[in-house]
Amino acid sequence: MDGITGNRLNLAASIATLFRSASMMLALAGSLLPSLAVGGSSMLEFDAPAADRPLNNFDKLDLPGPHRFEPLFGVDIGALALKRSGPDAFPLLYTDSLELVETSDAIDPEMKLGARISVTLFNLTRYAPGFDCDFVFLSVDDMVAETQFDAGNYTTTNLNPLFYGGLPSAPDPSYTMFLDSDLDSAEWMIGYRPIQRIRLTAGLRWFRLDETFDVIDTASLATTTRSGFFSTASNEAFGVQVGGEATLWTNGRSRIYARGKFAALNNEVHGSAVALNTSFNYEGDKDTSLVDVEVGGSMWLCSWASLQLAYQGLWLEDAVGALEQSSSQSFFDASSQTPAYHDLNWNGLNFGFSMIW
Repeated sequence: MDGITGNRLNLAASIATLFRSASMMLALAGSLLPSLAVGGSSMLEFDAPAADRPLNNFDKLDLPGPHRFEPLFGVDIGALALKRSGPDAFPLLYTDSLELVETSDAIDPEMKLGARISVTLFNLTRYAPGFDCDFVFLSVDDMVAETQFDAGNYTTTNLNPLFYGGLPSAPDPSYTMFLDSDLDSAEWMIGYRPIQRIRLTAGLRWFRLDETFDVIDTASLATTTRSGFFSTASNEAFGVQVGGEATLWTNGRSRIYARGKFAALNNEVHGSAVALNTSFNYEGDKDTSLVDVEVGGSMWLCSWASLQLAYQGLWLEDAVGALEQSSSQSFFDASSQTPAYHDLNWNGLNFGFSMIW
């Protein structure tokens, strides 16, 4: 057996072990929750809809595991609108007399649109009804901020942007700063509903964040060669995730729900910075965490389709953002040219169309 084949077999064995462990944990939690909940066994009873309305596929989502036999397949297709936020502001722009006139707060990220898709396979085995498996992918990729600064707006002839500990040797009267942030995330989860209106999940999560922060002489934007300062920052994190979902209220035709997830991840980071003939690269590795919160509502269009709208929040601990690295590293201090970790977060909405058969 060669080394590659052995590694693949070890990886397959590890995934199988994780799958079995997650299933056992969810089953154990399912056996304990009814006894802890107020009302005991009464929590296992399902509130049937009114006599004039048949049971639809969305009602079945709230059934506890032992009562769940259908539906078998579900798809959520929708969009995200998220706004990036970072840590506290830091010095960004000076006049010719070295008077500070702008901080990083002047680069205000806009809310950007992205896509979200979720696929769920219900009742993986007839021997353990109520166990689900779902895959979720989301992506928000685009320029989040573009801000132009002109000397005419200040008492100065030229402007001096502070970039990785340095000021330009030949400053210009106008600079345009760009912040690009590309976020991608994928989840594979096992779910189980131990009691009515509660779902527990456990599985794997992958999260990637790639960013660039560029400070460019505005006059050069109209030319084929842009002059200025350029930087990149990349995070790629992978690990385990646990979570839960609850139906807070339903009248049989609408539903209000809350969903929360916590992921423990290992984050591999790297980046670079370039200013004229000076450049450097950095890389690192750090354990981090991600909190994913969603609170929203849905309304049935028919027995198999609904529309939903929800608040979406993501909090990533110990990450590298391109903008924040500029305030923490220096071209002139080799000892500081290591990743500077900060907490980043995104807040906004997700909205879409859900189908269950």
